Amino acid sequence: MDNPPRLRPVEAFPVQQEGKTLICLRDPQHFANTLVISPVVYFILSHFDGRHSLIDIQEAYSRQFSDILFSEDLNKIVEMLDQHYFLYSGRFLDHQRKIIEDFRRLPTRPSAHAGTVYKEDPQGLRNQLEGYFRSPHGPGQPGPCQTKPAPRAIVAPHIDFHRGGPSYAWSYKELAESPGADLYILLGTSHCGGENPFTATLKDFATPLGTVETDKEFVREVGKNYRGDLFAEEHLHRTEHSLEFQVVYLKYIATLQAELTGRARPFRIVPILVSSFHPMVQGHTLPEKDPRIGDFLKALRELVEKESRQICFVAGVDLAHVGIQFGDQEPLTPDFLRWVGEEDQRLIEKLASLDAPGFFEEIAKDRDRRRICGFSPLYSLIHLLDGVRGRNLKYSQAFTRETGSAVTFTSMVFD
Repeated sequence: MDNPPRLRPVEAFPVQQEGKTLICLRDPQHFANTLVISPVVYFILSHFDGRHSLIDIQEAYSRQFSDILFSEDLNKIVEMLDQHYFLYSGRFLDHQRKIIEDFRRLPTRPSAHAGTVYKEDPQGLRNQLEGYFRSPHGPGQPGPCQTKPAPRAIVAPHIDFHRGGPSYAWSYKELAESPGADLYILLGTSHCGGENPFTATLKDFATPLGTVETDKEFVREVGKNYRGDLFAEEHLHRTEHSLEFQVVYLKYIATLQAELTGRARPFRIVPILVSSFHPMVQGHTLPEKDPRIGDFLKALRELVEKESRQICFVAGVDLAHVGIQFGDQEPLTPDFLRWVGEEDQRLIEKLASLDAPGFFEEIAKDRDRRRICGFSPLYSLIHLLDGVRGRNLKYSQAFTRETGSAVTFTSMVFD
């Protein structure tokens, strides 16, 4: 590699293995497999910013460690990272282009996390999800279907199931006890960012319990009424879990209802990823002031108002991300986590009352100190609902000792 090496945007956080502190590199876009490296190698690649030459990096190493970093060893590190697609290079760009083109040709979005986050075989998955309802932290098994309509919206986590499974069950229990909806409009966090605030896909979603159909006509109509390009970054849906986990639960609930009632209610989804509104926080400007955001929410709301079908919004979101993994310098303490919980509850109250300016202010007041990754989908949800109030069913904090971090999330229903 002739040019100064440039690391792609990746997640880097410390992990403990056999009593040693190592650094885990994870690609949020899943173009590269996860790597675990030593702190020394991490120091070296922290200079892979496209501006430092190899000689610059060797000099920085010498100043830091009072030792020599031989060119042969540095080149091996560069080659290793390039082989694993962590560097911007011609090799990576070819790899990225092929993956995106292959995904665009698929009629159905494959289950990206089956076999890892959740069981791949249908019965195993059903047993897994049923266990979350029956868990000591769960809401209990859904009862018979009631006559009241499906909730207008639900808020569910998007954290992995082994940490948040019972919280998903709290969100979906009341939906399971209703007749369900005809159309679920899914709003999820785009963890890979995106140049466009909203990104949709026309692909159906595969799950171990069967394929879930996307309402292509509805999605296309939203695209027509939106001044931006709703499909320019469709590849962001390829491995995004914030919507995939909701689709899995929706399919499970539909299967459960079919068994309880003897008939299956057909449904479709509208999958929408929402990228970060953080620049609006930095500028202390309400997101809807950006025409790309305000126009989209207006177009979607108008389409929903014309619909005669039963519609339910589903927001797949987490709340705070704190600790060393996410950039905090100090270890988490009980007092700090208590403060996080109190701040989260204030935010949840603004959400429950559909107070958009108040919700925004809760995040902007400290420049998103807690890193609320569900900010953009939740703020969008507030603008798509009216005449209802949310009920907070279950708030949780998941602490991970290995990474010294915590993620918070909540389960809500709007009816």
